[in-house]
Amino acid sequence: MPSRAATTSLPRRAFVACLYAGCATGSFYGFGIYGGAIQSSLGLSDASLANINTVPYALGFVSAPLAGRVTKAFGPAAGLLLGGAIQAALQVAMYAIATGAAPTGAIDPGTALVLCACVVYVGGQLISSAAFSTPVLHFRRKRGRVVSLVKAFVGLSGAVVSQTYVVAFGVPSREPGALRCLLIWAAISAGTCFFGAACIPRSPSQQSREPAALLRLCFWLLLLLCGASMAASLVPQTGSPLHTGLVGLLGLLALSPLPLALGPLLPLLAPARSRASPGGRAFPSPRRAPLLAGPEAALPWLSQP
Repeated sequence: MPSRAATTSLPRRAFVACLYAGCATGSFYGFGIYGGAIQSSLGLSDASLANINTVPYALGFVSAPLAGRVTKAFGPAAGLLLGGAIQAALQVAMYAIATGAAPTGAIDPGTALVLCACVVYVGGQLISSAAFSTPVLHFRRKRGRVVSLVKAFVGLSGAVVSQTYVVAFGVPSREPGALRCLLIWAAISAGTCFFGAACIPRSPSQQSREPAALLRLCFWLLLLLCGASMAASLVPQTGSPLHTGLVGLLGLLALSPLPLALGPLLPLLAPARSRASPGGRAFPSPRRAPLLAGPEAALPWLSQP
């Protein structure tokens, strides 16, 4: 009989791969950091600046179905690799255009940035088609919970990147230096998607078991991550040791699902089953940890249909 770690291997790999690959789809959240720098560098109007971060969404009704067909035909790893490569390359191109390193010729720089942002969005759709659909195939009984965790981590990872930027480079301004955030997101897009492509299974297995303990623990980790990110945004952010410490905690919490995906820890975290008494009757084991009983224990409405 295969071990518990072996039978949960594919779902664990799928969950962690999609958890981190999905981070790349949050790159548009960083626009608030570098948007002002783009406007001041190129002299764009407010309307032209807004178009860079809004026009791409109009492509969703076309790009989303096409991205889904690509992922279905070639597998989720191909979708992540292609989407990550497209997104990272075009973010570097946006940086080059905004800094003047790449002349746009007869095309207005604002228009060129809108076109680049549209291609970035298409890359994000390819990433989404793999990162948000694959966990459902491996967690059929808990598909709602696993998708909500992956989606929640997208926004929270954006907060981690923004707060880390503040610690490393200071509060964003309209100076050209803020444009380096585009390069940071390009590195994140490539790194997380290539990591996800290396880990993600091509298809689920009928012999796999859903590691419920991993989802329960990740729920509490993301809850702590949310609280820490809110605290980091409320404390003074310039030269504050408290802010630096909170951002360090954010990084540790954001990376903590990686060792949990290894598997051997999960049997220790799973709720203990009933043990048989000498008289033949079963009684619950006292080793069950209430904190890991799942979000339903603390929030009963989550278990309601």
